[in-house]
Amino acid sequence: MQLHLEEFQMSYMTAFKRSVLLRSVSVAITLGGLAACGGGDSANVGVGVGLGVIVPVQPPAIAPLTLVLTRVGPEAIEVDWSDDPSVERFVILRDGYALATTTTTTTLIDASVFVNETYCYQVRGQDAAGYLVAATSNGCISIIP
Repeated sequence: MQLHLEEFQMSYMTAFKRSVLLRSVSVAITLGGLAACGGGDSANVGVGVGLGVIVPVQPPAIAPLTLVLTRVGPEAIEVDWSDDPSVERFVILRDGYALATTTTTTTLIDASVFVNETYCYQVRGQDAAGYLVAATSNGCISIIP
């Protein structure tokens, strides 16, 4: 059986990565076990903290939501957005700052706006764990007299 150079390098790198990974797990368990059992001197307690395998958590996909901004009074804007079944709560942002949070509606009246100003809104939907799972694009509206 003849291996090409690329295949050999790939299999060698895979084996090397596995070896390093297993060794770092072993070191983390050993050092963590010594510190937890009171082994070693007090200067080395906690040496195992931070060692180990880091497994990245894949965040959920972000679903698009629609956003509609409507002026409903001399100094009021109605913010409407679509719903998503995986969303537990919505965070409404105005100019990048949290304006409100809701779990029961997909509409908000913002009566804290002023004439001759422009305001930009975004709505972000979070699941029960607080992960961002849905969002609108940024939408802006100007309050013209």
